[in-house]
Amino acid sequence: MLARFAFAAVLGLSTAAGAAGLEDPLNRYLFVPNRASADVAVIDTRSDTVVARLPVGNVPHQVAVSDTLGLLIASNTEDDTVSIVDLTSGETLATLQLDRTPEHMELSPTGELAAVGNIEGGSVSLIDLRARREIARVEGLYEPHNMTFSADGRYIFVGNLGADRVSVIDVATARVVKEIPVGEPKLVASLGDSEYQGVINVTATPDRRLGFAAFGEGDRMAVVDLRTAEKITTLPLGDLPWRAYTTADGRYMIVPNNGDGTVSIISTSELREVARLKGGKDMVGVNTGWFETTAFVIARGENKLVVLDLTTMENAGEIPLPGTPETGVTTPDGTRLYLSISSTNQVAVIDTRSRKLVKLIDGVGEEPWGTFMVGALNYCH
Repeated sequence: MLARFAFAAVLGLSTAAGAAGLEDPLNRYLFVPNRASADVAVIDTRSDTVVARLPVGNVPHQVAVSDTLGLLIASNTEDDTVSIVDLTSGETLATLQLDRTPEHMELSPTGELAAVGNIEGGSVSLIDLRARREIARVEGLYEPHNMTFSADGRYIFVGNLGADRVSVIDVATARVVKEIPVGEPKLVASLGDSEYQGVINVTATPDRRLGFAAFGEGDRMAVVDLRTAEKITTLPLGDLPWRAYTTADGRYMIVPNNGDGTVSIISTSELREVARLKGGKDMVGVNTGWFETTAFVIARGENKLVVLDLTTMENAGEIPLPGTPETGVTTPDGTRLYLSISSTNQVAVIDTRSRKLVKLIDGVGEEPWGTFMVGALNYCH
């Protein structure tokens, strides 16, 4: 765990404030990558104020934090690099050159290994965070997008944006050992086909027993046993599903279908769709909160949140936003949703109980693109 008083120093807190307030864990801080200002904002969620701006590389796409090592990792798509920042001092410890366009990444269960998808390079980099170096590069993938580790850290399940399949990487050998098809066999995008939407992610249940991989072009979703890397079944969805988002209690997977503007709600115990509700345009994320009674669907194309009641399985209203929403994160206690607003350089704060926008945080940086909190259900575009 991060040293309390050292972390107070990097955030610019006084010694007195540190002595009074640093008993709280690291999960009170929100980390926001800013694509246009090449830095990461740190927000103290107790006061909802920006307390630091940490410089990284050009056009950071995603950040992750290893509380095991006290490190922040940022993928910089313009530079083809990742930045590794010491949160004790605020110093950049390493800038690693990777393959073309590193975007999405995932930390191992121990927080000591980072898997980074080089989407244009068709590869995944494995980074030893203790040694601060790339230890392997797995090639032969199809626009690797989001990734998911198995609970034991043995496998990495890679969503291929440019294909109908999930690639399974064995971490020990750094090799693709299996391909799990979701759609028709050998259905792969042509090089540079920006319209093709394959598999965005393999979304794990909180216990990491099951993974759900939606295939956009096929309007279906595979259910995978993450312990054995075997496909259990395939479920039909709406038109052009984006990806699945889990509730914190693991009861449901929520899938925006951008082709027909609907949202599918899948029971993880019954492995079937239990509701299909109205969504919005260009849905890029889903967050849940308030004892998992409410889902907030980010409709980027309409600058709003679509609110779904998970108790009654009905639409429960909308929350207008002041600009273009990107992705958000719900606090570990489920009471607040923090949402980056790229067009106004703000972070919106949503009260999940009242289902209302309660605050806008200024001074974040230029073009905030995402959010990250330790202990939360984090995701990226």
